[in-house]
Amino acid sequence: MTIRMTGPLRQGSAVAIAPDLIERYRDLHANPWPEVGRLIHESNVRNYSIFFLPTHNLAFSYSEYIGTDRAADRAKMASHQVMRNWWAECRPCQVPLSAPNGDRLWTDLEPIFFQP
Repeated sequence: MTIRMTGPLRQGSAVAIAPDLIERYRDLHANPWPEVGRLIHESNVRNYSIFFLPTHNLAFSYSEYIGTDRAADRAKMASHQVMRNWWAECRPCQVPLSAPNGDRLWTDLEPIFFQP
């Protein structure tokens, strides 16, 4: 779920990380492929961050979407081979918290508070 107060569309999502692949996931994100960052930026996503809660093996992401057609921007990003290769590296580390939504393993979080 997303919330739009003023400004960008904010989104939070969560996924579990397989305990035996936590270091692999950390390493991938410590050295992300430059083209992945460029594709995220070109898809109108800003302030994309991932946080990790080691006591529960949970990853939480936060991002802001500044575009006007989120579905089209997501589809454009997903159609790029570099992004598909990146996801192929990351996905084995991820354990969905709920039934996957198509290819998406992350579960959207319900926004309940925003302080501008």
